[in-house]
Amino acid sequence: MASYRDVAAKIRRDVDAGLWPVGKPIPGIERLAKLYEVARETAHRAVKHLVAEGLLYSEGRRGTFIRPPAPAPIVARDRHAYRDELGYFFDRGAQNWRGVGTPTQEVGVPPDDVADLLGVAHGAHVMIRDRAVGPPDAEHPLQLATSYLPMSLVGQLPVLGAAKTGPGGIYDRIEEHLDAAIEWEETVSSRPANDAEQQQLRIGAGLPVLVVTRVSRVGDMVVEVNCTRMPADRFAVSYEVQRDDTARWPREAERSE
Repeated sequence: MASYRDVAAKIRRDVDAGLWPVGKPIPGIERLAKLYEVARETAHRAVKHLVAEGLLYSEGRRGTFIRPPAPAPIVARDRHAYRDELGYFFDRGAQNWRGVGTPTQEVGVPPDDVADLLGVAHGAHVMIRDRAVGPPDAEHPLQLATSYLPMSLVGQLPVLGAAKTGPGGIYDRIEEHLDAAIEWEETVSSRPANDAEQQQLRIGAGLPVLVVTRVSRVGDMVVEVNCTRMPADRFAVSYEVQRDDTARWPREAERSE
């Protein structure tokens, strides 16, 4: 009798062969069970396996869909801040990306690790700005970005809590207000995607998200912490490796010979 892994392999083969179109739901569990001549539970486990693997994603009652192939080239973060007519951006490959859905702004409590970076007490309220972005005409986002801003700064600059912050966004408003340049530091990590991220990014529970945590400072003051999440299989971090003085060339021993 075929195992759920055998059925998963057959579904994967049929997906690769283009049996079902991307963007349309694949047949339901009952139809898959009949198609592959297996029990309903076996078909169900096979689909769950492929969702966890990342080939498929579920939209609840709407059905299970084939996950679109990864875009090429992979968007790479390269440790540079750029600027165009719309303001600062950090991914050259995503320069033309725009918002997907409606961004939100609310006062709330940040995660403890974000509170530590902001220098506020655990449980203290901050301004939280959520935004989802993707390529032009995208039906769902490929990145989720959440900005956390200290209420002390929002009190001085209320526009930071507004739906529209003007040309250049919050970074331009902060630099104008403080009359100083923002400096950024990013940390890249990964973790399992939570339920909301799985739903918004169309990924299964088995796929992690890449998390880029950006701390924005003006002098010694942290003015924002931004957490951007993206499917870990679709993004890469790219940067130039520079030599420290301890690794200079020619090597010290060779220069003395």
